[in-house]
Amino acid sequence: MTDFETSLFVLRLVQLLIAIPALAIAGQGIVNVLTRMFGQDPKSNFFYRTLELIGSPLTWLCRWITPRSVADRHLPLVALLLLLVGYGWVTLEIGGVCTRQGLTARQCLQGP
Repeated sequence: MTDFETSLFVLRLVQLLIAIPALAIAGQGIVNVLTRMFGQDPKSNFFYRTLELIGSPLTWLCRWITPRSVADRHLPLVALLLLLVGYGWVTLEIGGVCTRQGLTARQCLQGP
């Protein structure tokens, strides 16, 4: 592997590791809304608890870095926004790596 391929692989891996908890937290919000629409408690829903388990490490990290004035119910939103910012940054970095190699960002983001 060349240096370009290695850096592209690492950036795509980081992008994937950001996308998994981001989608889990977004899915947790959707399941929360749907279960409340049908009059159920989200904490009793198996799928909600599974998504909560996936996103909980980032929620705990957000609790640690945010002031106590931020309510606990808002922490998943804080975590999701931080993950989206990170995902966007990695996407822009992938585009930068590609343009330094003479490729357009579109060619590079399409993959092999």
